Amino acid sequence: MTQNDAQDEMLTKHFDKEIHLIFGYTTMCGTCKVSEHMLDIVNDILQLPMTKINLNYYPEFNQENKIMSVPVLLIMRKNQEIERLYAFQSVSFLLEKIKKVIDESRLQW
Repeated sequence: MTQNDAQDEMLTKHFDKEIHLIFGYTTMCGTCKVSEHMLDIVNDILQLPMTKINLNYYPEFNQENKIMSVPVLLIMRKNQEIERLYAFQSVSFLLEKIKKVIDESRLQW
């Protein structure tokens, strides 16, 4: 298995799930560490499948998905992005935002 195959497998491992999260960060980003902690708290409640990726190692993913900054949270429905967040603000904001996106997405199924 090549490095690209391993990266593709990591990114697509939850594509069979109805709703899942992709959290993008970089190692030198202090805001990313705070955002990751907030997201972990939120996901303890929501229990969604989540992939965390260091975007320094995924340049093709960054280009294909037009990632503008970090941290970034992609809320996914299978292999389709349904929402993108760059500003996490607070645990309560993040929780309500994700729940709202999921609820709205379910109405469209």
